Parts: sequence; structure tokens; C-alpha cells
Amino acid sequence: MVQRSAQKFKAFAIDDLQLREAGGQTIGKLFGYNADERKRAVKANKAQAERNERAGRQTFALDYPLLRLGWGRKDVQGYVKDHLGIDMSKSYCPVCPFSGVCSPQPDHLKRLRKYPDLAARVLRLEYLSMALNDNSSLYKDDTLFRRVTDDQNTEALGQFDARLDEEPWAVYRVQRVYTAGRRPECKTDHGDRCAKPECRDNGIKGTVYRSVKTVRTGSRTEAGTFLTTAATALNRPVEHSTDAHGAGIARVRTRVRPDSKTYGTAEDFYVTAPAGVQDKARPAFAEVWAAMTDSQ
Repeated sequence: MVQRSAQKFKAFAIDDLQLREAGGQTIGKLFGYNADERKRAVKANKAQAERNERAGRQTFALDYPLLRLGWGRKDVQGYVKDHLGIDMSKSYCPVCPFSGVCSPQPDHLKRLRKYPDLAARVLRLEYLSMALNDNSSLYKDDTLFRRVTDDQNTEALGQFDARLDEEPWAVYRVQRVYTAGRRPECKTDHGDRCAKPECRDNGIKGTVYRSVKTVRTGSRTEAGTFLTTAATALNRPVEHSTDAHGAGIARVRTRVRPDSKTYGTAEDFYVTAPAGVQDKARPAFAEVWAAMTDSQ
């Protein structure tokens, strides 16, 4: 998700501006990928070739000076040290999911200990994201919270807990419809679009339609009390689970999916988390939700 967002709000926007300013000329781009990152250059070249093919011309010409020099990261650091006397640190964005995947973990965790306030901010963001969706941890198969906890970064964890206690909270209602995807033969026989129910397979993921709405705001205690009261009124239990996030997330589920690999299903729950998420729904959500839930 983060990679797609970076493409949409950074790469596409920059490319569009440069293409408009270039007036049809090919634009040269220099990338700082070093000799330890050849796979990134191969991937970039492949993507650029596809864009050139769609455009019918060479829109950008990519170049990698460090690769041409054969310099790895240590070579670059040595050059900077020799010429500027600076021990160059790796550029760092604490909220980037690749920091916990591509960079050496001892260095990453050391940064988080050096800047516990930044770590706490990202921990808060991850918690809020996972409150709405268990699968939205900072890393694909792991959480920043677990890594910081295992690293015994008590300062960051303390600031994270303090932020949660001090800031406003909300009770959100989250609804999702997981439509069934089209069978492969349907795409072959019926083209890009087909609405026939018999062409859908509940074992194939289709489009996910989501709606999130703020139901109540207040302190953390007030949000928790409201959720408990709502659970009683709905005759549903409050689930306080630490399975996905170690700090625990409280939810009241009113519609539960039978399992995560079956589509043509819907879910509906209330959850407490820090306030600030804007009400949002995918276009046509209401129609798709009604069609799905009326038949179940």
C-alpha cells in the first residue's frame, strides 16, 4: 500500500510535471542506486520500458552513475569521509516500511533508540492503522511495536503509551465488502467487464469496498466506555485482542466474515482508536453493501 501511495502522490506527480515541461523531449534521470542495489535498477528499467511502450516513445532515460563506477555503499561512505570528513549516515524515514526490511536491523533499531519521539509517533500511526485493519502493520509480516518491544526501547514505548493516554480518541464504525473475483475464463470470454454472478468465484478476491465513520469522540476512557455500552445494547462482546498488535485493540463485531479466504462476504465492527481518521467510503460502497447484506 505504501509503495502504491508513493507512486501515486510522488512519482506520478513528478513525472507528469517533468513531461509537461519537457515539451516532448526525452528527460534524463539520475538515480543514486549503488552497486549493492542492482536489483532496484533492473526493476526501474523494466518499469520505464513499459511506460515508454505505452507512450510510444522514450519519455525518460535512466542512468545510474554509482553503478557505472562500480561503487557500493561503503565506497560512497569512504569518498564522503575522505573529501568532506563526514561519517555519512543512511537517509532515514521512520515511517517507511522498507526501513525494517531493506536496511540492517541493528542500525534501524539504533535510530529508533536515538529518536524515541519519532518512534512513538510511528508506533501511534501503526496502532491506528491496525485498529482499522489487522493487516496494516508497518511491515508485511511483523509490527514495529514487536520489534521495539523486543529491543527493550522503553523510552519509545513510554512515549507511545503517553500519547495514547493524552490525545483524543474515537469510536469508529468500519464496514467492508469483499466481493468475489472473476474466473480466469470469464476474462477471456467476456473481456474487461462482466457482472454475471456465475462468472464469480468465492475463492478469488475481487474488489474490496470499505467505509469508515466516526461514531463518537472523547478521551480514551470515554471511548472505551461508549464501546462497552454499545456492546451491551447490541448484545455483542467486546473483543480486546493482542493477537495482531501487542498493545491490544478493542472491537465489537456485528458482522463477522466466516474466514479470510472466502470472498462474497462482509464485515462490520466498531473499534476504539486515536481520533483523526476522516470519514471515507469507496465510490458505490452503499450500493454494494446493500446488495451483499440484503442477500445474507
